[in-house]
Amino acid sequence: MNENKAIIIKKWFNKGNNDLRNIENNLNSEVIPTDTVCFHAQQSIEKYFKGVIVYLEKEISKTHDLVKLLSDITDFMPELLLMEEDIEKISEFAVESRYPDSFYEPVIADAQEAYALAVKIKEMVLNKIKI
Repeated sequence: MNENKAIIIKKWFNKGNNDLRNIENNLNSEVIPTDTVCFHAQQSIEKYFKGVIVYLEKEISKTHDLVKLLSDITDFMPELLLMEEDIEKISEFAVESRYPDSFYEPVIADAQEAYALAVKIKEMVLNKIKI
């Protein structure tokens, strides 16, 4: 892998790690903003997926739709298809959880599940791409 490509991938992964740090900080707070946790879980997964897309030398879609991004990488990481339903659920937090007109407010269990999925996807990606 050339150095420039590795640098770009690392930048995507670092941004994803920052989202995970936000989640960890929020989960340790006295009052947990579950919508924020779910949003950052979606963002972390999105950034890890986009890092994989760079690795595959494909064009990154300007989307927050995790299922669309998943479809761009499933040839390389078909094991992620086992989580497609969970990924689709978290994808909804990209926009819905950020605005007050959302009909659904995530509960703590949603936040914990979203975080766990983001961490799992991070680990899977890092096991596949060694940079």
